[in-house]
Amino acid sequence: MREDLHLQFINNQLKIHKTSRHENINIFSIFLLVSCTKKTEINNDNSVRLEISLESDLSRSTSASSLPVGSEIGIFIVESVNMEAIYDGEEEKYRNIRVVRTIDGWRMDQDVILKSFPGKVVAYYPYEEGLTDMYIPLNSEKDRTFLFGQGETEVSESSPKVLIRMQSPFTIARFWLKQSAPGSSVFATELRLRNFDPHFSLCTRGHVNLASQSINSILSSPHVSVIDDQGYIWFTDKYKHVDFFVFPCRMRTAEIIFEARIDDRYYQYVIPPATWIPGMVNEYYLTFNN
Repeated sequence: MREDLHLQFINNQLKIHKTSRHENINIFSIFLLVSCTKKTEINNDNSVRLEISLESDLSRSTSASSLPVGSEIGIFIVESVNMEAIYDGEEEKYRNIRVVRTIDGWRMDQDVILKSFPGKVVAYYPYEEGLTDMYIPLNSEKDRTFLFGQGETEVSESSPKVLIRMQSPFTIARFWLKQSAPGSSVFATELRLRNFDPHFSLCTRGHVNLASQSINSILSSPHVSVIDDQGYIWFTDKYKHVDFFVFPCRMRTAEIIFEARIDDRYYQYVIPPATWIPGMVNEYYLTFNN
């Protein structure tokens, strides 16, 4: 959601006008293609092996980019009915398989043999060695590049092709800031997004469950601060933005506050009721009028 706002400091209060729109972030389409090559096993059963190629669908994203060569994703093959259970009960064969992007395409560390009964594919990025649980804890401030998804259809030896859509579990609150007077500038020593007591909508800790494809925040954060490397954020008459990565939330009232610290004073903007959904950029345009 984009909101255009004009702010004026009047007795340390802000006068605001706004408009709004939505933008998508970090949505990928991933094609897992399985060739129909055959292998003669000891029991003479014919097998179908999984071969993966990835394609990024950037038409639905304004900030996503193709995963570069060397990127690694992890995949789990699970039962189609009970997605908490690993496919065919083969823990080592189907749990947290590393897939690496090379110049020639995506390559797995091991063969994945599909069988006659159906399964589902779930995936996450970036790959984490040693991960055994599909319950993945996340910090929205540190794990900004994290993506996850699942196959839209089941897989088996007779149906080896599946489409996975990867998305970000986070939502972005993006604030575009500028000084109104041409040639003028202002600097803030701190910008922060925080909960408005007694609400707890704003969260930066949580987890993703790959099996259920659910996103859950588990720890409320009193505020999220953004300070640049020099200890201040400088704004001119040209818009400059800062991003807050947080877990999705729904605000029915004035529950979250944006604050700018300028000359040791905090100037506030109360976020109006809104729903911040995963994979979206929620934009706010603010103008400082001195």
